[in-house]
Amino acid sequence: MDNSPLRLLPDELLEQIAYYLPPSATLAFGSTCKRGNKIAYEHLIWRAHCKLGWQYWEPKHDFEEKLEQPPAQTHWRKLYNERRKADIKALESFNELLKTQQLRVQRMEEVAKLGRDVKDLLLKMRNETPEDAEDVLARRWYADAILGHLNRQTALEKWTRLQNRQMVRLEEVLGAYDLFVLGGRPGDLADLDKEFDRLADAVKANDVAFDDLSVRMKALRVADYLRSEGLVGNPNVGDYHALRNNFLSIALFDEVHTSLPLQSVAIYCAVARRLGVNAKPSNYPAHVHAVIEAPADVTLDGKQKSSVQGAEPEMEFMHMDPWNSSDEVPRDQLIRRLTQMGVPPNQQQGLLAASNNLEITLRTGRNIMHSVQEARNRRRGSRGGLPYPDIECAWYAMLWSLMILGERDGATTLHRRRQCLPYIAEHFQQHFPEDLGMIERVIAPMFEGEGEHTVLAHLFEQQRAADRNVKAPFPRSGLTKNVEYKIGQHFQHKRYGYGGFIIGWDFKCTMDPGWIAQMQVDQLPGGRNQPFYNVVADDKSQRYVAEENIERLYMTPNESLMLQAGRWFKRWDKERKIFVSNIRDEYPDD
Repeated sequence: MDNSPLRLLPDELLEQIAYYLPPSATLAFGSTCKRGNKIAYEHLIWRAHCKLGWQYWEPKHDFEEKLEQPPAQTHWRKLYNERRKADIKALESFNELLKTQQLRVQRMEEVAKLGRDVKDLLLKMRNETPEDAEDVLARRWYADAILGHLNRQTALEKWTRLQNRQMVRLEEVLGAYDLFVLGGRPGDLADLDKEFDRLADAVKANDVAFDDLSVRMKALRVADYLRSEGLVGNPNVGDYHALRNNFLSIALFDEVHTSLPLQSVAIYCAVARRLGVNAKPSNYPAHVHAVIEAPADVTLDGKQKSSVQGAEPEMEFMHMDPWNSSDEVPRDQLIRRLTQMGVPPNQQQGLLAASNNLEITLRTGRNIMHSVQEARNRRRGSRGGLPYPDIECAWYAMLWSLMILGERDGATTLHRRRQCLPYIAEHFQQHFPEDLGMIERVIAPMFEGEGEHTVLAHLFEQQRAADRNVKAPFPRSGLTKNVEYKIGQHFQHKRYGYGGFIIGWDFKCTMDPGWIAQMQVDQLPGGRNQPFYNVVADDKSQRYVAEENIERLYMTPNESLMLQAGRWFKRWDKERKIFVSNIRDEYPDD
């Protein structure tokens, strides 16, 4: 820079120029001379690079706190270098896992160990990988799979805190269910927090005298605002048990804001608490209400409570039903309904009072179970894309919540965990192989000393060995000359009409006699000695199909198949009308 006109500029202007340079150019500028080197090490410059370079940070960095401190208190260039190294390490593991099935799960775990520090990189690969990239489907699928795993880890952390009676907010433990089904949509816990903050600010902006109102009037104004914005309730009574109505993020961020009463009350309570109103959900049967408690020193109407020396101040409550109305629900009306239900008077007070977060979270899990069963019944026999929220992801969330959360009664909790275990194991193996380490850490200790612990240890070793070992190849040969179809071909089932793609084949049926008898394989024209294919259907299920029921399709697969295909394939070849295999180590000739 000594012979450059830039040498004539004061340091302040050079700093401003360096401020707008990308990091690599900042370093190059610093190598030009002593002045450039000094300016290139300015804390403000590297603070800006950190802030602009990444949106998500692991809590260990205390990033938001560092932003509030004087710039010189943080070694910003060192922090920048740490994040760059994390991205490089993650990208190396990610690129390796795309090359071969061997150690694929282990490499996904290596990336996931970096936590939120890797979220920006994964989001970029999922959202910005170009359509013409050689491995576009694989890159997007595995980025999304690891992001989903990180979300589920966060959900389990919240539920574990709840189970351990540690501080956790209602919107966090209910929002944990959303973390299983987001699939790239907005609605993680940070998004929920920002939206609740925005709504609270909007309520106050809508009434400049809000802070001067009594608790009762504040409670009414919150309900009135949320209902005016359509954020609570459900105008479609026939859609009451729809799966989507169980998730806070869908109620808040989808254009049609519908929810169950429980979620409407949770939204109401989250906003009300931000405005100084102590609101909690009740455990009222069949319909959740919000219970608003007056402060210790004043009534709901803002009058000072009279105090008697030595006596506890009387607690005062009111009930709201934001799902139905902006008005207060009279207590005698609620009591009358309980009496009509046959609830004894000595049990009514407990149902009218505020519930705890554990009970409400478990109630949400039971609601999801019911909604999933209804969704499966409606979907049975139907064709088309995957619904949102994804049914299997929602079911998986419900299973995990029931596995982690439970009463202090050890026998009851163990019984329920035993009921959930086979379903979690099935879902993990079929849909979420990246959760292997999470299941080892969280579930195995729950069965210490029980027979299931040995079974789990065997399952973990099998899965680790399968991930560690080179896949046994299935080359084409004289023995397989009758296998007509290939890995990656798009097909339609001739009998049932669903679409799918092929991920494996056998030159004859290899299932056990019980399965063959149950599926009536020997009654097929080709019987058990015809080729059979492992396939993925457009409802995410994996099936075993006889060749005579396969009809190859040459059209581009629908969106649901494209979203799933990246687990096994690199991209869709428009010329050959086939998915390009990413499992050639197993099927080298296809």
